Amino acid sequence: MESHYEVLGLSPTADEREVRRAYRTLLKRHHPDQGGSRERFLRIKEAYEALVGERPPTDPESDGGGAPRSAEPTVPEASDPTYDPDAVDVDEPGREALTVAGERLRLTLSGLVQRVSLERLVDGVPAATDRTVAFFRVRNTGSTAIAWDGAANASFIGDDGFLYQGSNIASPHADRLPERWSVSATEIGPGRALDAVVIAGELPADVTVEQVVYTHRGTDEDGRDAETERYLFELRPLVRERLNRLPYRR
Repeated sequence: MESHYEVLGLSPTADEREVRRAYRTLLKRHHPDQGGSRERFLRIKEAYEALVGERPPTDPESDGGGAPRSAEPTVPEASDPTYDPDAVDVDEPGREALTVAGERLRLTLSGLVQRVSLERLVDGVPAATDRTVAFFRVRNTGSTAIAWDGAANASFIGDDGFLYQGSNIASPHADRLPERWSVSATEIGPGRALDAVVIAGELPADVTVEQVVYTHRGTDEDGRDAETERYLFELRPLVRERLNRLPYRR
Protein backbone atom coordinates (compact mmCIF):
# COMPACT_ATOMS: atom_id res chain seq x y z
CA MET A 1 0.00 0.00 0.00
CA GLU A 2 1.28 3.44 -0.87
CA SER A 3 2.37 5.67 1.98
CA HIS A 4 0.81 9.10 2.31
CA TYR A 5 3.97 10.69 0.92
CA GLU A 6 3.97 8.35 -2.09
CA VAL A 7 0.33 9.24 -2.83
CA LEU A 8 1.34 12.90 -3.05
CA GLY A 9 4.49 12.13 -5.04
CA LEU A 10 6.77 13.31 -2.24
CA SER A 11 9.71 11.99 -0.28
CA PRO A 12 9.31 11.40 3.48
CA THR A 13 11.54 14.43 4.09
CA ALA A 14 9.06 16.86 2.42
CA ASP A 15 8.07 19.78 4.60
CA GLU A 16 4.53 21.06 5.19
CA ARG A 17 4.75 23.67 2.44
CA GLU A 18 5.68 20.97 -0.11
CA VAL A 19 2.80 18.80 1.12
CA ARG A 20 0.29 21.62 0.64
CA ARG A 21 1.65 22.53 -2.79
CA ALA A 22 1.49 18.91 -3.99
CA TYR A 23 -2.01 18.49 -2.57
CA ARG A 24 -3.41 21.54 -4.38
CA THR A 25 -1.86 20.45 -7.67
CA LEU A 26 -3.08 16.84 -7.45
CA LEU A 27 -6.52 17.78 -6.17
CA LYS A 28 -7.16 19.93 -9.20
CA ARG A 29 -5.80 17.27 -11.58
CA HIS A 30 -7.76 14.34 -10.14
CA HIS A 31 -11.05 16.00 -9.13
CA PRO A 32 -14.03 13.93 -10.43
CA ASP A 33 -15.61 17.07 -11.87
CA GLN A 34 -12.55 17.33 -14.11
CA GLY A 35 -12.77 13.69 -15.21
CA GLY A 36 -10.54 12.25 -12.51
CA SER A 37 -10.97 9.08 -10.47
CA ARG A 38 -13.06 9.58 -7.31
CA GLU A 39 -11.10 6.81 -5.56
CA ARG A 40 -7.78 8.49 -6.32
CA PHE A 41 -9.19 11.88 -5.38
CA LEU A 42 -10.30 10.63 -1.95
CA ARG A 43 -6.94 8.91 -1.38
CA ILE A 44 -5.13 12.19 -2.11
CA LYS A 45 -7.40 14.03 0.33
CA GLU A 46 -6.88 11.34 2.95
CA ALA A 47 -3.10 11.49 2.59
CA TYR A 48 -3.05 15.27 2.89
CA GLU A 49 -5.27 15.33 5.99
CA ALA A 50 -3.12 12.71 7.69
CA LEU A 51 0.13 14.54 6.97
CA VAL A 52 -1.04 17.97 8.11
CA GLY A 53 -2.67 16.60 11.25
CA GLU A 54 -6.37 17.12 10.49
CA ARG A 55 -7.29 13.47 10.94
CA PRO A 56 -8.73 12.82 14.43
CA PRO A 57 -5.87 11.66 16.68
CA THR A 58 -7.62 8.37 17.52
CA ASP A 59 -6.97 7.12 13.97
CA PRO A 60 -3.96 4.78 14.24
CA GLU A 61 -2.97 4.84 10.56
CA SER A 62 0.73 5.51 10.08
CA ASP A 63 2.46 7.29 7.23
CA GLY A 64 3.97 4.01 6.12
CA GLY A 65 0.54 2.55 5.50
CA GLY A 66 1.54 -0.88 6.77
CA ALA A 67 -1.19 -1.34 9.37
CA PRO A 68 -4.81 -1.87 8.38
CA ARG A 69 -6.74 1.36 8.33
CA SER A 70 -9.42 1.63 10.96
CA ALA A 71 -12.93 2.76 10.17
CA GLU A 72 -13.60 6.49 10.28
CA PRO A 73 -14.53 7.52 13.82
CA THR A 74 -18.21 8.06 14.27
CA VAL A 75 -19.45 10.77 16.57
CA PRO A 76 -23.03 10.44 17.74
CA GLU A 77 -25.11 13.58 17.62
CA ALA A 78 -27.69 14.27 20.30
CA SER A 79 -30.57 13.61 17.90
CA ASP A 80 -31.48 13.50 14.24
CA PRO A 81 -30.30 16.91 13.00
CA THR A 82 -32.85 16.98 10.16
CA TYR A 83 -36.26 18.60 10.56
CA ASP A 84 -39.51 19.32 8.76
CA PRO A 85 -39.09 22.91 7.55
CA ASP A 86 -42.85 23.37 7.26
CA ALA A 87 -43.50 22.29 10.84
CA VAL A 88 -40.56 23.84 12.71
CA ASP A 89 -40.24 27.52 13.50
CA VAL A 90 -36.86 28.40 11.99
CA ASP A 91 -35.56 31.68 10.66
CA GLU A 92 -35.67 31.87 6.90
CA PRO A 93 -32.37 32.70 5.21
CA GLY A 94 -32.10 36.46 4.65
CA ARG A 95 -32.09 38.25 1.32
CA GLU A 96 -28.30 37.97 1.22
CA ALA A 97 -28.51 34.16 0.91
CA LEU A 98 -27.97 32.35 -2.40
CA THR A 99 -30.23 29.46 -3.42
CA VAL A 100 -29.75 26.84 -6.14
CA ALA A 101 -32.45 24.26 -6.85
CA GLY A 102 -31.92 20.92 -8.59
CA GLU A 103 -33.87 17.72 -9.13
CA ARG A 104 -33.19 16.41 -5.62
CA LEU A 105 -32.03 19.32 -3.49
CA ARG A 106 -32.82 22.92 -2.78
CA LEU A 107 -29.52 24.22 -1.48
CA THR A 108 -29.14 27.63 0.16
CA LEU A 109 -25.78 29.17 1.01
CA SER A 110 -26.66 31.40 3.95
CA GLY A 111 -23.15 32.31 5.07
CA LEU A 112 -19.54 32.17 3.88
CA VAL A 113 -16.99 33.44 6.39
CA GLN A 114 -13.30 33.44 5.59
CA ARG A 115 -10.58 33.00 8.19
CA VAL A 116 -12.85 32.71 11.20
CA SER A 117 -11.56 31.13 14.41
CA LEU A 118 -13.21 27.74 14.78
CA GLU A 119 -13.34 28.32 18.53
CA ARG A 120 -16.19 30.74 17.78
CA LEU A 121 -18.17 27.96 16.09
CA VAL A 122 -17.69 24.83 18.14
CA ASP A 123 -16.06 23.87 21.43
CA GLY A 124 -13.08 21.56 21.44
CA VAL A 125 -11.32 22.32 18.15
CA PRO A 126 -7.58 23.10 18.30
CA ALA A 127 -6.87 26.61 19.54
CA ALA A 128 -5.96 29.35 17.05
CA THR A 129 -7.40 27.43 14.11
CA ASP A 130 -8.71 29.81 11.46
CA ARG A 131 -10.66 28.45 8.51
CA THR A 132 -13.13 29.41 5.81
CA VAL A 133 -16.60 28.12 6.74
CA ALA A 134 -19.77 27.76 4.67
CA PHE A 135 -23.27 27.51 6.15
CA PHE A 136 -25.96 25.71 4.15
CA ARG A 137 -29.65 25.00 4.46
CA VAL A 138 -30.22 21.72 2.63
CA ARG A 139 -33.74 20.64 1.68
CA ASN A 140 -34.55 17.29 0.12
CA THR A 141 -37.15 18.06 -2.56
CA GLY A 142 -37.15 14.55 -4.02
CA SER A 143 -39.13 11.42 -3.18
CA THR A 144 -36.27 9.34 -1.74
CA ALA A 145 -33.74 9.84 1.04
CA ILE A 146 -30.44 11.44 0.07
CA ALA A 147 -26.99 11.34 1.61
CA TRP A 148 -25.44 14.71 2.47
CA ASP A 149 -21.69 14.83 3.03
CA GLY A 150 -20.38 18.38 2.98
CA ALA A 151 -16.79 17.57 3.95
CA ALA A 152 -16.38 15.11 1.06
CA ASN A 153 -18.49 16.77 -1.64
CA ALA A 154 -18.19 20.54 -1.14
CA SER A 155 -15.38 22.43 -2.84
CA PHE A 156 -14.07 25.97 -2.34
CA ILE A 157 -12.52 27.52 -5.45
CA GLY A 158 -10.05 30.32 -4.77
CA ASP A 159 -8.97 33.27 -6.85
CA ASP A 160 -5.67 31.42 -7.32
CA GLY A 161 -7.52 28.89 -9.50
CA PHE A 162 -7.08 26.04 -7.02
CA LEU A 163 -9.85 23.90 -5.62
CA TYR A 164 -9.91 23.28 -1.86
CA GLN A 165 -11.95 20.46 -0.33
CA GLY A 166 -13.93 20.35 2.87
CA SER A 167 -12.24 19.23 6.08
CA ASN A 168 -13.26 16.84 8.85
CA ILE A 169 -11.44 18.85 11.52
CA ALA A 170 -14.64 19.46 13.54
CA SER A 171 -16.12 15.96 13.19
CA PRO A 172 -14.96 14.75 16.62
CA HIS A 173 -16.84 17.73 18.15
CA ALA A 174 -20.07 17.42 16.13
CA ASP A 175 -22.22 17.13 19.24
CA ARG A 176 -21.07 20.56 20.48
CA LEU A 177 -22.67 22.61 17.72
CA PRO A 178 -25.91 24.52 18.40
CA GLU A 179 -29.17 22.64 17.91
CA ARG A 180 -29.91 21.52 14.33
CA TRP A 181 -26.50 22.57 12.98
CA SER A 182 -24.42 19.64 11.77
CA VAL A 183 -20.93 18.95 10.38
CA SER A 184 -21.57 15.23 9.91
CA ALA A 185 -22.55 13.16 6.91
CA THR A 186 -26.32 12.81 7.27
CA GLU A 187 -29.21 11.07 5.55
CA ILE A 188 -32.02 13.50 4.77
CA GLY A 189 -35.48 12.07 4.24
CA PRO A 190 -37.94 13.34 1.60
CA GLY A 191 -39.26 16.78 2.48
CA ARG A 192 -36.84 17.22 5.38
CA ALA A 193 -34.10 19.83 5.81
CA LEU A 194 -30.69 20.14 7.41
CA ASP A 195 -28.66 23.13 8.57
CA ALA A 196 -25.13 22.15 7.62
CA VAL A 197 -21.70 23.57 8.39
CA VAL A 198 -18.85 22.86 5.96
CA ILE A 199 -15.32 23.78 7.01
CA ALA A 200 -12.75 24.17 4.27
CA GLY A 201 -9.26 22.72 4.33
CA GLU A 202 -6.57 25.27 5.01
CA LEU A 203 -6.34 28.02 2.39
CA PRO A 204 -3.32 30.28 1.90
CA ALA A 205 -3.76 33.59 3.71
CA ASP A 206 -3.87 35.58 0.48
CA VAL A 207 -6.54 33.44 -1.25
CA THR A 208 -10.15 34.61 -1.52
CA VAL A 209 -12.94 32.13 -2.23
CA GLU A 210 -14.75 32.99 -5.47
CA GLN A 211 -16.99 29.94 -5.86
CA VAL A 212 -18.48 27.20 -3.71
CA VAL A 213 -19.59 23.96 -5.36
CA TYR A 214 -21.52 21.04 -3.92
CA THR A 215 -21.57 17.84 -5.97
CA HIS A 216 -24.42 15.41 -5.30
CA ARG A 217 -24.06 11.87 -6.63
CA GLY A 218 -27.46 10.34 -6.11
CA THR A 219 -29.12 7.00 -6.66
CA ASP A 220 -32.50 6.19 -8.15
CA GLU A 221 -35.30 4.26 -6.45
CA ASP A 222 -33.58 0.97 -7.37
CA GLY A 223 -30.32 2.02 -5.76
CA ARG A 224 -28.51 2.56 -9.06
CA ASP A 225 -26.28 5.56 -9.70
CA ALA A 226 -28.29 8.53 -10.90
CA GLU A 227 -27.17 11.64 -12.71
CA THR A 228 -24.70 13.81 -10.82
CA GLU A 229 -25.90 17.28 -9.89
CA ARG A 230 -23.59 20.23 -9.26
CA TYR A 231 -24.76 23.21 -7.19
CA LEU A 232 -22.57 26.21 -7.99
CA PHE A 233 -22.54 29.44 -5.99
CA GLU A 234 -20.78 32.45 -7.53
CA LEU A 235 -19.35 34.78 -4.90
CA ARG A 236 -18.97 38.20 -6.47
CA PRO A 237 -17.50 40.85 -4.15
CA LEU A 238 -20.81 42.36 -3.02
CA VAL A 239 -22.36 38.93 -2.46
CA ARG A 240 -19.29 37.77 -0.57
CA GLU A 241 -19.52 40.80 1.68
CA ARG A 242 -23.19 40.12 2.47
CA LEU A 243 -22.53 36.48 3.28
CA ASN A 244 -19.59 37.25 5.55
CA ARG A 245 -21.44 36.68 8.82
CA LEU A 246 -22.07 33.89 11.30
CA PRO A 247 -25.67 32.62 11.40
CA TYR A 248 -25.52 31.76 15.08
CA ARG A 249 -23.75 32.68 18.28
CA ARG A 250 -22.32 30.37 20.90
